Amino acid sequence: MRWQYQDRMVMFKETAEGLVSGLDWLNDVGREGWEMVSVVPLIAPNKDGFAYGTVGALMIFKRPQAEGR
Repeated sequence: MRWQYQDRMVMFKETAEGLVSGLDWLNDVGREGWEMVSVVPLIAPNKDGFAYGTVGALMIFKRPQAEGR
């Protein structure tokens, strides 16, 4: 079987209620046949170069490639 891949980068937004991910598109991707295979947290450094928190995520998806592609 051959696979098709895509990645999406999500940056969290700071609000009065805390961090918001904005993943409202995730169900649509699933309906299109994409399956999440990996998530890598995006860590931001502080002024001294040390990690201070997760600011987003890189998500990797796959789905079977259609015949003839």
